[in-house]
Amino acid sequence: MIARTIQSVLNAGRPAADIYVMDDGSRDATGKIARSFGVNVLRNETNRGKSASIARAMKEFDLAARYDIITLMDADTVVNVDYYREVKKGFDDPKVGVVCGRPKSVPYNWLTAYRCLGYFWTHWVYRGAQSDMGVINVAPGCAASYRSDVFVQLDWNKDTLVEDMDVTIQIHRKKLGKITYCPKAEVYTQDPRTLRDYTKQMNRWYTGTWQIAIKHGILKSWSRVDLEFKLLMGEGLVFSLFMLSIPFVAILYPRRTLTVFGLDMSLTILIAIFCGIADRRTDVILASPLYSLMKFVDCSVLVVSFWRTIVQRREAHNWFSVKRY
Repeated sequence: MIARTIQSVLNAGRPAADIYVMDDGSRDATGKIARSFGVNVLRNETNRGKSASIARAMKEFDLAARYDIITLMDADTVVNVDYYREVKKGFDDPKVGVVCGRPKSVPYNWLTAYRCLGYFWTHWVYRGAQSDMGVINVAPGCAASYRSDVFVQLDWNKDTLVEDMDVTIQIHRKKLGKITYCPKAEVYTQDPRTLRDYTKQMNRWYTGTWQIAIKHGILKSWSRVDLEFKLLMGEGLVFSLFMLSIPFVAILYPRRTLTVFGLDMSLTILIAIFCGIADRRTDVILASPLYSLMKFVDCSVLVVSFWRTIVQRREAHNWFSVKRY
């Protein structure tokens, strides 16, 4: 997979000398494959995690002194040919400190079709408005670019499960610059292909999000980004509790419950059709009857992660990586 990632960066116009790969104690041929492209490779003999690897690469290669902009991506990321051109446009405004690209899901099965719908909904409803209002709460790790002078002021640590959200909130807290969204800077990323892996990844994301709320005192603060966080996660909790109550309400009001569930499924299918046409993904449309059922999975994971992290204050630091395909 690393070969596809590097090749896409080269195709987008970046020379091999400007590409840096962190081989974080991998057991496959990641380093060897990367070197075959003539890029810079640095290896951790033992796995140190993404945050520590990023910090080491910045120091060892002295990247902040050599470049004005630092772009991060994952080993399963493929960028479109216009990626860097569009990112550079985002930095035309000197007040912008971070530019976010648009993640898209690589097609594989019905689960990746469902994730495609999730990415599309975020793009269509949230991200543009968040960008205009200055309240983007996460610059995705697979598609984020930073001004170097902003990057060096960030603390890359592993005390949460979502380092990309952590540094995004740091930027807001330290007032390091605007975070803007660039929808034409597209990246394609691999999502879980099994329900078990999907549940693990969603649990990491939700748990990490609640960890960020605790770490940065978001639930007790009232800045614009804090309010946006409360709105999104509050709405998510209310909706999740409503969805999870449906099977119990159905015992008392079976017809009304069936009507509500039917309306939700119809609306979801309509949105999936819109997404499928816009993103040219017929698999998103074909798998749409399953999406309302998947909402029960999402809602269950969200509520459980909230209970464990916010209420019980359990600590969680285990990273989960998606198996490549």
